[in-house]
Amino acid sequence: MGQAPSQPGPPGTKFKVIGAGMCRTGTKSLNEALSILLGGPVHDSGVQSLGGSLHQVNNWLEIMKHAPYAKTLAQKKYIEYLLADLTDGYVATVDCPAVTLTPELMALYPDAVVIATTRDTESWWRSMEFVNGMMSNWYIAFVIMWVPKVGVYGRWRDLFRHMTLWRYGDELIVKETLAKHEDHLRGVVPKDRLFWYNVSEGWEPLCKILGVPVPDRPFPHNNSRKEAASTYRELILAGVVSWLFMLSVMSLLVWTLWGKLPGRELTGVVRSAYKEMKYSNTSSR
Repeated sequence: MGQAPSQPGPPGTKFKVIGAGMCRTGTKSLNEALSILLGGPVHDSGVQSLGGSLHQVNNWLEIMKHAPYAKTLAQKKYIEYLLADLTDGYVATVDCPAVTLTPELMALYPDAVVIATTRDTESWWRSMEFVNGMMSNWYIAFVIMWVPKVGVYGRWRDLFRHMTLWRYGDELIVKETLAKHEDHLRGVVPKDRLFWYNVSEGWEPLCKILGVPVPDRPFPHNNSRKEAASTYRELILAGVVSWLFMLSVMSLLVWTLWGKLPGRELTGVVRSAYKEMKYSNTSSR
């Protein structure tokens, strides 16, 4: 929530960073920081899977549908193919659902470093619980179902539950998920390739990880609770407008078809004949 989709760069753009931090750990801030430091677009999987091109949206749904059940080499290569297609032209990935696929991205990009944004569990959970309260309610998927691209959110949410159950044993992101995710990273990422980073520390630790100079500009801080709430309100408004439009279209269609029904035409003929007969009787008097 809170950022616009990015466009991929030229095919073959060097992919350098797997952003493996759980959502609400500063992933949107890392997104912008990496884009500045690496000079290329970052694939924010949360944004691209719901607001990117239709190709990106469909590919992410396909990945989430099959990844938890990929057992054979062919099935795993299919997931790898889809990830390669989605990330071509980008310098990095961040956010969910990509963070649940860190091992798959590592196999695809063996030279990329893994940067896991992290934060204090209590503050993370307050932020995560706030977003969960908005995006996990019963009505959001229904309200926005007619909004282009984000209308697939209901299906996205169901598939992501299978992803978190597969990786962490939880159908939803809960307070314990952060620790489970970070333990998972320690288990699958070699120590010399895994870097922990807190966005509150600013440029210097991140630049040291990447081996680049510190830029002469403020460090970005994006997607605060206020910004997330604003995005949520915009989604609800777009959903209400889309429902009003669809209801208007359906009403017009029903009205048009009703007027063309044979019974309606017959009623019109009878009404006209009655008027003519009534006029004739009046005239004869």
